[in-house]
Amino acid sequence: MITKQQIEKANKSSRSRGCIGKNAVVPRYILEHADKSAEILDFGAGKDAIHTTMLRNEGFLCVTAHEFGSNIVEGVHCPIALDRIYDIVFASNVLNVQSNPTMMHQTIGDIREATKTVFICNYPNSPRYSNLTAKQVEQVLCDYFMKVERVGGTASAPVWECWVRPRLH
Repeated sequence: MITKQQIEKANKSSRSRGCIGKNAVVPRYILEHADKSAEILDFGAGKDAIHTTMLRNEGFLCVTAHEFGSNIVEGVHCPIALDRIYDIVFASNVLNVQSNPTMMHQTIGDIREATKTVFICNYPNSPRYSNLTAKQVEQVLCDYFMKVERVGGTASAPVWECWVRPRLH
């Protein structure tokens, strides 16, 4: 179970400027590779759900913003987002704010439950609260997804595609 203190700590890391929008590696990957008709969940969208808005403005038809704690904004985030299943779930700069392995497992478990096909995520090389390495995070992802593949970033700051079931090609 994620504690109130862990939620508050993660909420404080939310950004509305900097490397966000088209400049952020995960949303840029979605822009370049995803079908615009796919049902997409922006997991850990942040207070302003900037990536959700950007993708909608780029013609993506069904993008839902999910957030927790004090970052939830009525009319911006869907309060029942995790009650649905999405073709694509993405988390931009989310895994790096998990404060311990238990929170990481809970978060990835929640993501896996909401993922029909693929989860796209990154792990910046300077995690804010965790001392997990990218390799350790990749192993946790492998515990939840059938196939985990690095598709961008660097060795110390990867971007992964995590497949619920392997691709057919």
